[in-house]
Amino acid sequence: MILGDDTMNDLMQHHENKLTMRTLFLRLLALLFATGLLLSCGNNSGSSMPARAPVAGDLVSWSQAGTLNTAYLNDLILAAGMLGFTALSDVSCYKLTYKTPDASAALINASGLVCLPATRRGGRPVLSYQHGTIFQDSEAPSSFPTSAESLVGAVFAAIGYIVVLPDYIGYGDSTALMHPYVHAATLASATVDMNRAARVFFKEPGINAVTNGQLFLAGYSEGGYATLATQRLMEQSLSAEFPIIASEPGAGPYDLSSTTKTILGLTNQPQPAFAGFFFKAYDSLYNPSSQLAYYFSSTYAPVVADHFGGSYSRSQITADLGGSGVATSILFNPTFIASYLGTGETALKAHIAENDIYNWAPAVPTRLFQGVDDDVVPYANTTTAQAAMVSNGSTMVTVVNCNAVPATHDNCIKPFAIDVVTYFSTLATGI
Repeated sequence: MILGDDTMNDLMQHHENKLTMRTLFLRLLALLFATGLLLSCGNNSGSSMPARAPVAGDLVSWSQAGTLNTAYLNDLILAAGMLGFTALSDVSCYKLTYKTPDASAALINASGLVCLPATRRGGRPVLSYQHGTIFQDSEAPSSFPTSAESLVGAVFAAIGYIVVLPDYIGYGDSTALMHPYVHAATLASATVDMNRAARVFFKEPGINAVTNGQLFLAGYSEGGYATLATQRLMEQSLSAEFPIIASEPGAGPYDLSSTTKTILGLTNQPQPAFAGFFFKAYDSLYNPSSQLAYYFSSTYAPVVADHFGGSYSRSQITADLGGSGVATSILFNPTFIASYLGTGETALKAHIAENDIYNWAPAVPTRLFQGVDDDVVPYANTTTAQAAMVSNGSTMVTVVNCNAVPATHDNCIKPFAIDVVTYFSTLATGI
């Protein structure tokens, strides 16, 4: 998430320090352009819209985004700490445009990325990877290869998966819309419809990607939330269409009601950009007229209104919202805080409760990953989710604690990716 210009030698000397996986990937990106390891950025494209009224999941068009070679991919795998894994082949990635409903149920064009092992041998498993919180349009997976999220997909494809990466509404081809941040319905439908469009794309002439019927789900932060929301939709309504082998949601705010109460009850806000994003999105989703001037102090309400359109970085937003550790009573309107922590704000609380996604019983292996020191999403989201799922009769839910020290939100991104590939490799075939 933090851009850098270090050389490959610097990266190899320091990759054990407290950089996030996104940082490591982005620093390797400089090597990509310096040494010509980007093999191609082709213009091959196609359109697969059927001659009928469009429906959710239709593939509108696709274009080749580029190809990465095995040498560069092995550098990425090494930087990510994925010991025991190597790139099986070059990886080719493609941008897809497809149909999905927005928050008002209007059918729109959305986009995402598909990354395929260049060597086609037999059927391969599909990994649907849901990206974490991003603040800039350029961070969306379809911004290949400059997006760190797109390189995560390329690494998984290098290991042998066919990887599907939805941008979500508000990014890629739908930047005219505000991203409905941690909104269960649209995150799930955008992911499901991206996977539907990808299945059409796999059969395109010249692509011919053969799957083996295995589907895995994974994502971290908002991606963890999107993963569990998608899993719930697939298991409860689409199980015949999307039989899941296993799912690994990481550090998602599954219990959004308690998360919101916890955040507003803090004395200081360690990550004000996330809190600002949440209330801006829910204001856009649910309020006929904006309530941001009521939610936030007069100093920061204009910043929240302006800074979540995809142009500002996380660090810029944090700085403009008073910096990490800003007092909650200074960032937010104290009247709103008192009302929310008391018996008021019933309409807002009801909308937030609509987006709680933990109170059900997964029927497939579900690995809940999080760090106990998470400073963005309360660790209780993981324990609350597991307890509710077990109470509802599930025997398939496991809690995995991040081993980083300290086990903060950013520090656990890299261990999460390692755990995903290690765990899924015990279940996947064809890689």
